[in-house]
This record gives sequence, structure tokens and C-alpha cells, in this order.
Amino acid sequence: MAVNLNSAALKRIFAFWVATVFCFSLPAQNHVRPSGSDTPKQSPMKPPQARTETVVDDYQGHKIADPYRWLENAGSPETQKFVEEQNAYAQRVLDSAPVDRNALRSRIEQLLTIGRVEPPRPAGKYYFYTRRDGRQNQPILYVREGLNGKDRPLVDVNALAPDGTIALDWFYPSNDGKYLAYGTSPNGSEISTLEILETATGKHLADKIGRTRAASVAWLPDNSGFYYTRYPRPGDVPAGQEMYNRKVFFHKLGDPGNLDGLKDPQEFPAAGESVDPQSWPNVRISNDGKCLIVKLDEGWAKSELFVKNLADPGASLLRITGGKEFLYDADGYNGQLYIITNEDAPRFRVMKADCAHPQRDSWREIVPQTDAVLEEAPVIGGRLFLRYTLNAASELKIADLDGKHVADVRMPTLGSIYALGGDWSSKEGFMGFTSFAVST
Repeated sequence: MAVNLNSAALKRIFAFWVATVFCFSLPAQNHVRPSGSDTPKQSPMKPPQARTETVVDDYQGHKIADPYRWLENAGSPETQKFVEEQNAYAQRVLDSAPVDRNALRSRIEQLLTIGRVEPPRPAGKYYFYTRRDGRQNQPILYVREGLNGKDRPLVDVNALAPDGTIALDWFYPSNDGKYLAYGTSPNGSEISTLEILETATGKHLADKIGRTRAASVAWLPDNSGFYYTRYPRPGDVPAGQEMYNRKVFFHKLGDPGNLDGLKDPQEFPAAGESVDPQSWPNVRISNDGKCLIVKLDEGWAKSELFVKNLADPGASLLRITGGKEFLYDADGYNGQLYIITNEDAPRFRVMKADCAHPQRDSWREIVPQTDAVLEEAPVIGGRLFLRYTLNAASELKIADLDGKHVADVRMPTLGSIYALGGDWSSKEGFMGFTSFAVST
């Protein structure tokens, strides 16, 4: 779905790309065996009963009884005999059920081949999105020039491996959409290889960087390079640590002596600074290219923010959070930071600070906590898109850059927004929406 950001039509929603959860009912015909069928009626059946042998565990003073612990030994003859009896019972019940399995199988196959479309990511004049049709093994990355332009396949990994064993892991267009960084990996490994192509022609550049699992990429506005995350190569760290120690590097595009990125300078953590090897840094750059943001996740309940003023050649990454047990995320726009956090606000709020002076004591609240949980607050089209969850359903509100309410976006029905897409300067925002009650 797309949300028009023109002031005269701010509250309108029109259908664009929609992904839904489908529900269905089977046809009424051919499900009940006709009267007079010579199929014998089954007598009432009872499932096999498992014996009980209680084992009690003590967890910090709480005694938990488990009468079926013996079934965890899958290799024992008694367990295998019980499973065989359960399977036989299930088969008898299924055989006696008045269901046309061919119709059921056909309908399930039909639903499973509907496919999926993701909300687009605008970048300049381009719109990038993935779509998986019918029985394709992997989604294809498409690009559209202009909102109503023609779709063009840009990255089709199905052509690289007909058996579907190469996956498109992630993609990041440059701010103007001229270039696209994307990662692919084979055989479910998720050990992506980063590649760059030119959007207009589909031509690949020579840059190719390995070990970019689940990469985070932030392009400079002039397309001269990008910050990105990479994992160490085997031998660079002790054995068994190759899937940890994720770090942030900077890559200059087209550097003939460093096309593989192995000479890229490390941006985070800084030399001499130690972070938990299992922590997870992501990168973002403000629209004006003056503010580099590193978000460091330390588990699921704690994160830290680091900011670097790129307009100052001598600046370094500055930690702007204080090591407290809270979550933080930030977007940078026109010299300002927009920070979403649950610090002293369990349901999250939005704070604002100057990118040049981002220290914690300069933050000011612009969107206070409400009864709903604030999930994210990206800047799209020069406004804040506030995605909330209230009573297990999504709400979307739009505010100006000082947090003043502008509009409520009406949902098609009760459901969940699973993704927001948009650009700092775009005239529309996109959302992926799902519902258990509405199908197409």
C-alpha cells in the first residue's frame, strides 16, 4: 500500500503493493461419501495411551513434574512402538474422514503458489522491490523507473542456480538509485558476497566483497563509497569465532587495488576499543551525508548508539548512550537525529538532537509515550512515520519533524504492518500489511 504525502491528499490510501495472509474454505461438493456407499463404518476409536513415569525437576525451588520424560528417548524400542501405534491410529482416523483429499491437495497447492510481493524501496527515480511468483524457488529483485513505470528484473538468482540453492540475502540502493549493493549466498549458508551493479544498465562493477552476512550498508550521497558490515575470514580470529566479531568498514567504490575490500579501513570498533564479539553493529548515514550512525545491538534488550560528524575530518565515533539497559535506534535528516528509545518509556518515544552535538543531555522529547507501543519512526518525505501496535493491531500516524501530529492513516482492517518503505524526499510512503480476516 502507498500513502500519498501531498498535503491535499495526506489521509488517502490507495492500493499499490499488498501482501496478505490468505484464508480459505473448501468446496462443499464431493466431501461426503454418498449414502449407500459400501465403505464399512468404523467403530469408535481411541488413541493409544502412553504410560506415565513421573520425573520431577527442581528449578530454583519450583518443582516441575514430567510424566512423559521416557518418550524423549527416541531410540528406545518402547518409544518407537508407541510412535508406530500413534501413526496407525492417525491413519485410521484420516482414512475414515469424509474428505476429498484430491480437492484438498489441489486447493493447498493453488494457495501455496500465489507468491509474495514486498513493499518497494524508493531511491531517486527508481523503486526497488522483490517478488516471488508461483513456483519460483527464490524471489526476483525488480526495479521500476517512476511510480507507474514498467517493471524490469534486476537480480534473478533463479538463473544462477536452477535448483534454487542460491539466495538473494539483502539489497541496498544508493540514495539516488544509480547503484545497487546486494548480497547472495549458496546452499543456505547466508555467508553473503557483496556485489555492485548499475541500475540503468544492469552492468556489474568489479567490486566484490566476501563475508558480508546480513550486511548493513550505508551509501555516501555522492556514490563515492559506502560503509558496510563484514565478518572476519577464517584464520583472522580464533577457530569457531568466524561467525562473530562483526565489524564496520568503509569501501571506496572502484578502487583498483582494493576491489575485494580486504584493505578497507575499519570504522567500528575503533582501534583499541573492545566490544562483545556477539554484538551486532548496523550503519546508517543521514540524507545530507554529514552524520554516520552506528547502532550496536547487545542482545535483544540493550543497544548503544554511536555518532560521527562526517563534516569534521578529525571527528571520531562518539558514544551517545550511557550503557544502560535500554533500546535505541536513530535516523538522521537535515542535520538532526531522530531517536526512538524505551529509556524511561517502556512503550517507546521519540527524541531529537543535533547531529553536531548529539550528547545525551542535548536530547529533547518530541513524541511522548502513549498507550500503544511505538515500533519504529523513520523519516519519509520529510515527516515522521510512527508505526504503533495497540491491542495486537497496527496503527500508523504521521507527524512533522517536531513531533506535531499531522494525520492518521486508516488501515484496511485489523491487521499488522510488517514493513514500511520510503525515501527522505519521496512523495509517498509504502507499507506491507497482513490480516487473518481479509484475502484477495
